[in-house]
Amino acid sequence: MILNRRSHIIWGCISIGFILQIIYLTFVGCSHTTPYYHPELSLENESDVSQNSVLLYRIVLIGDAGQPKPNEPVLDSLKKWCEKDPDKTTVVFLGDNMYPDGMTEDRQVEVEEKLVPQLDVITLADAHGIFIPGNHDWTNGKKEGYQAILAQQIYIDDKLSKEPKFLPKNGSPGPVSVDLPTDSPVFRLIVLDTQWWLQENLHSSESQNSVIIKLKELLKTDLPIIVVGHHPIESYGQHGGFFDWKDHLFPGRMYKKWIWIPMPILGSVLPLTRRYIVDYPQDINGKGYKELVKQLNHAFASAKQTPLLLYASGHDHSLQVLEGNTTDYLLISGLGSSEKASPVSHGDNTLFAHQHSGFMSIDFLADGRFLLRVIEPIGEKVVFHYWLK
Repeated sequence: MILNRRSHIIWGCISIGFILQIIYLTFVGCSHTTPYYHPELSLENESDVSQNSVLLYRIVLIGDAGQPKPNEPVLDSLKKWCEKDPDKTTVVFLGDNMYPDGMTEDRQVEVEEKLVPQLDVITLADAHGIFIPGNHDWTNGKKEGYQAILAQQIYIDDKLSKEPKFLPKNGSPGPVSVDLPTDSPVFRLIVLDTQWWLQENLHSSESQNSVIIKLKELLKTDLPIIVVGHHPIESYGQHGGFFDWKDHLFPGRMYKKWIWIPMPILGSVLPLTRRYIVDYPQDINGKGYKELVKQLNHAFASAKQTPLLLYASGHDHSLQVLEGNTTDYLLISGLGSSEKASPVSHGDNTLFAHQHSGFMSIDFLADGRFLLRVIEPIGEKVVFHYWLK
């Protein structure tokens, strides 16, 4: 009789758990596996636009490309895009150039598989490439990170011909500014190593305060500014706290895509713990990460002269275009490896979001306008364009 009562209690708790999880997942929602466009945008933003003005310069942004498939379609599309105007094109690889641990001594045998395909895009298209480090290039916080960064820097600097190549140098946090094109600049690129803020075992004498002071000085320009770093300061992806229903029912897939082991009820513990309880250093709610966001926003708020201030990053494996607060726009272009897609939602300031591989391009035109495009590897299809204001 007692056992029967206990059985009823257990099954009652399980049933309540199922009901509560179903209710919760209806609020969680699904990832944008089809493109999301802000409802106030016109339909013409969903395709390419013809523009008659002369191209002065183009910057292309692609992140987290460090685990390409053989004949990676994203890199193939990137190469074709760069070949349009190679002399007027700079590609910035936004970190995580080699998964999972960067170019450690044990992983250097993987360079031909993971890093060389990215370098080939630049050399074959004869464009200009800049590589910045991400958390995986720093071995995700392990003590080998500094040596892995130096090895990657040496390798990239040796393979590319056009300066600059790997930035910032020698494990420095930066910021480093590059005015492009060098003969008659139309915009300023500022490069940061944001993993420096989160990394242990650093070999650097800079302080956070000195980095921000230097950044503020570099923001004092009449040129449009694009600041690049690996980590976003706002995101509606996993690092920003969004986990869709699959993450709750199949939590193992957050770590290995092939782990389709259902864990109803208990499966929600992992994403909820990661979002609300554990100080996960690579998520925006992490203690050190929050300080990074606070300091960068403080610096960006000081920029008064520039006609355009934009911060671009990778890290979350999706494509997102957001209106900023202390910046005009926030771009997340973090899906240069087509097998590494992760869920993405949207907020009120989201102009575009898609859980899909691709990259972004910004044209600086002779008539003074700036054209943003999001390109996905289906015939180099432009799935979103926007005139930056």
